Amino acid sequence: MKTWNTIRRCLCILIAISMITGISEFKTSELNIWITQILSIFTSLALIYIIMPSRERNLLKTIYFNLTGRKAFIFKVKYNQHKNIQYDNSNVKMNQETFYQQSNNYSKQIEQMRMQKNSLEETIDSMTAYKQKLSQQVNEINKVYQDLSYVKNEKSELLTEIDELKQKAEQLKTKTSSHQYIEFLNFQAKNKLKEIDGFDGYQFEKLTCKLLTKLGFQDVKSTKGSSDYGVDVLAKNGETTYGFQCKLYSSPVGIKAVQEVISGVEYYKCKKAIVISNSYFTPHAISASRELNVDLWNRDKLLDLLTEIIE
Repeated sequence: MKTWNTIRRCLCILIAISMITGISEFKTSELNIWITQILSIFTSLALIYIIMPSRERNLLKTIYFNLTGRKAFIFKVKYNQHKNIQYDNSNVKMNQETFYQQSNNYSKQIEQMRMQKNSLEETIDSMTAYKQKLSQQVNEINKVYQDLSYVKNEKSELLTEIDELKQKAEQLKTKTSSHQYIEFLNFQAKNKLKEIDGFDGYQFEKLTCKLLTKLGFQDVKSTKGSSDYGVDVLAKNGETTYGFQCKLYSSPVGIKAVQEVISGVEYYKCKKAIVISNSYFTPHAISASRELNVDLWNRDKLLDLLTEIIE
């Protein structure tokens, strides 16, 4: 086929050359020869059109129709398929049902991937929030650690102060254990006791409250009044409540004071009764106190207590 098309193209070229040669002789020829040459030209054109292969013929038609303004003619080129190449289009055939089925499968896969994407985004958001929470907790832990370091420093300072106070206490203990210092305290206590002898009853009650407070009693208070039911001062030491009868006498205190404090303790619901005096107690008062479980703080006891609280 290719060889025949080549021969046809060669014949068309030869006819075209002879036609061009005849046209060049128009000026030198006579009229009758002109007519013969024109006829030969048309004959040559007809032969060229007939002999011309279909591809070139379609090209001429396209050029002609486009120049004359007629309906556009599209020149199509057909490509020769190789005979040795065979196409198997059996696998390409797909009916509409299969197409929709695969399309639905792809849509489901896309929807699943979209759901996975949303789930991953939610996971990322939750992880971000958890990260922020962890950051806050880390900040709080750092703050606690700083506070702990500050407390440790304070503890070290307090321990140092405690050691210094212990040293001072040891020095004071050594100092107070000396015989001269004890005599000095006794001397001051005796002077204080002589001063108490000049007090009135109210002043002695007030001194008793101050004395008990310095000795470590809690909730120390005076009953204040003539109707004190035999108890002048109330105090507490630990879980035990005390009722004190204060007697500022220049002579020994009799049994009546013991009886009064017993009635007062029952009234105020105290667990322990004590009679305190700047003087001493009669034998009857001492005997009654033993039977009624009443403590008697006489002048010597008062002197010892004053020695303890004197600074």
